[in-house]
Amino acid sequence: MINIAELYTLLETPKKIVITTHQKPDGDAMGSSLALYNYLAPKGHFVRVVTPTDFPTYFNWMPNCDEVWNYEENPTLSNALVYEADIIFCLDFNDLSRIDPFNKAFEQTQAKIVLIDHHLYPKDFAHFILHDVKACSTCELIYRFLELLEPAYKCSKEVATCIYTGILTDTGSFSNGATNKKAFEITAQLLDAGLNIIEVQENLNQNGREEKLRFIGNALNRKMTIREDLGIGYIIVDRKDAYTYNLQNGDTEGLVNYPLSIEKVKVAILIKQEAKIIKLSFRSKGTISVEKICRENFEGGGHRNASGGKSFLSLPETINKIISIFEKEKIV
Repeated sequence: MINIAELYTLLETPKKIVITTHQKPDGDAMGSSLALYNYLAPKGHFVRVVTPTDFPTYFNWMPNCDEVWNYEENPTLSNALVYEADIIFCLDFNDLSRIDPFNKAFEQTQAKIVLIDHHLYPKDFAHFILHDVKACSTCELIYRFLELLEPAYKCSKEVATCIYTGILTDTGSFSNGATNKKAFEITAQLLDAGLNIIEVQENLNQNGREEKLRFIGNALNRKMTIREDLGIGYIIVDRKDAYTYNLQNGDTEGLVNYPLSIEKVKVAILIKQEAKIIKLSFRSKGTISVEKICRENFEGGGHRNASGGKSFLSLPETINKIISIFEKEKIV
């Protein structure tokens, strides 16, 4: 658990602070990072959010998103920030390998490292830890962290907007297994802080490209396979799709959930072919642990009902491996 008194003392005077999150940041990663930025910056701290890679452009509307640095575009300056930092916040990841190659700079920093995360099995690399696998999102933990720092703290609209974005996206709009009582309680408090939930929904879900919509239609019509006998459904996204539909970072977000709308599908898998690797996203219903499947078979992990992994096999070999696993798992 976090030593809040010591951390509060550190933050009493202006500090050089770096906030980072995992590669290819999602809504919870961006939401938690920018929520913390919008809390700390007005207090006089020098704060910079550095993402290890680029992030989807549909997060550009978030408050102060223009202050975020992409490590791949600014490696030298980003490393310098880490070397000089007093405090580094690591949000929404549990292992420094999730920010490679940015993690190399951490070997040369004297900064205090704060880990705030809700994924299973966190590695031991932080001086302060706020970790809870039962949290619906890292944004929930950011809200709780701010309550610990300042029990009477009232969120600004900017902080509220960012926290809500992470809660909304990680709970699948309050529809998946991550949804808990605290998610609704926090959202009610955020509404009192001026949160505009319609504005967030429109920015996230009604601000896309025609190419993305046509890609989704093609994926569901031509690239989705349902194996009711195994209880699985999978969608393949190959390199030809990426070219044909000019796919951008984040365009496949949420695609993996579609097969779960079928009654007899208990596990959905997105199989995404990249240059030298195949990335896998798993989602499940009920008590089926795709985290265990990813951890044991695909060098991955995450949450019980939402996990990811990778395969270095060919595309056909990867599909055969997945089918073989579920022939043995017998989830139906």
